[in-house]
Amino acid sequence: MVYPLYFCFYRTYIRPLDKICVDQFFDLFVVEARRKLAEYVGRRPQYDYPVEALGDRILHKRIDGGTVADLRVAGVDGGVGVVRLSNGHQVIIARAAAVGPDFIEREVKVDVAVVDSPSLAWAYLTIVESLVAIKALERRGVDVLLMDGSLYAKAMRLVHNLILTREFQNLYYVPEFVAALYALSRLIHRARELGARLVFVSKDHSFKLLKEHAVFEKLSERSREYVFQKGLSWYSVLWIRRFRKELVELYKRARRYDYEGARLLALLIAQSVTDSDLLARVLPPGHYTVPMLVGGCDAYINYKGLATVDKLVKAAEERLQDSLIFRLRESFDSDVVGRVKEALDALPKVYFFYVRLGRDDQPLLVDMPADGTRMFDGAAVKAFYPAAAVDDVAALLAQQYRDPVHYNTWLWYAHSIASMRAGQLSEYAVYIKSFAENVATARRVKLAWGI
Repeated sequence: MVYPLYFCFYRTYIRPLDKICVDQFFDLFVVEARRKLAEYVGRRPQYDYPVEALGDRILHKRIDGGTVADLRVAGVDGGVGVVRLSNGHQVIIARAAAVGPDFIEREVKVDVAVVDSPSLAWAYLTIVESLVAIKALERRGVDVLLMDGSLYAKAMRLVHNLILTREFQNLYYVPEFVAALYALSRLIHRARELGARLVFVSKDHSFKLLKEHAVFEKLSERSREYVFQKGLSWYSVLWIRRFRKELVELYKRARRYDYEGARLLALLIAQSVTDSDLLARVLPPGHYTVPMLVGGCDAYINYKGLATVDKLVKAAEERLQDSLIFRLRESFDSDVVGRVKEALDALPKVYFFYVRLGRDDQPLLVDMPADGTRMFDGAAVKAFYPAAAVDDVAALLAQQYRDPVHYNTWLWYAHSIASMRAGQLSEYAVYIKSFAENVATARRVKLAWGI
């Protein structure tokens, strides 16, 4: 009598447990994925975007391998991990490394975020990368410092977080965004003082700056529409609802009588077509685009009339007051407003260009500070600038290129050291749990790989 009971228990309780480790959704996944992928592969674009037609607007040069000097080069990259506590708060761990021929400099910041903000971890990452870069410049005599990411993207995202925040989460952390912007500006200032070159290199990017500029040049030759002129001066006028509606209306009209104009407008509006897609067709391997001089051309900032330092400082001051309210404080410990002004004054315009090294690899985005310029001087600058001396930088990047994974020697080393791996974050989480006696680490540990 015992065995039938055991058998019944086994069938009822044990067998289902054996299936826990089996993927119960794979068959459904196959059906759904096959359907969606077939739609994607078989989909024909509604319009054949005239990407190749923009080729004559994208100026480029061949990389001269003989221009590489004997320079002391280092790379900087960072990683960030987030451990979520059972009370909903988060421990943010940001770290960065500067790696050179004979040294490694390190920097770590740890903070407890009592309010969930998607931008806070990224701000701390910017801080530690800037601080460790300053260490490398001051202690190691670096001639060229390669920074992971885009200078223009970092600067504009921080400025946006200072002046556009309406969400409670970001308003709470406005002082931290100020600290990140200030650290970035100090890095630029110290590099200029020490005579070193900062080169920001981005492997993963989705800019449409070249595409938009080339399309607006062609559209401006066909019509003198106001929105086309703004598109030549500003970056991403599609962010502005008024201009977005105008462009859609122009597109609808052009479909009736101007086929080529309609195709250009469709290419402009299509968010799936980026600079990388454009350059994959028009930029040969071993070449780089003629740099653009890019200043405060952000469409929103110009549309709102905030393209000067004083106006940006005033807007940031209002957000700082909101942050004080949420923190139940009457003042900050330091002159935060003064740091905002100092940082904005120090931000330069940038030389913005792409370098294509491998035939099957997407171009690297490179931007560098343009010495003697100010980003927010009231002028919306966005134009090709052939006089920029970047030949040696393009040659240096070509010299250090190996393959799509090891796209730069020193940045790859820095990434290998600084990126936060799951096993390392688990060790940090165990320590945090043992240290915080009354706050248990949550079952789920969230890892932010590359921000």
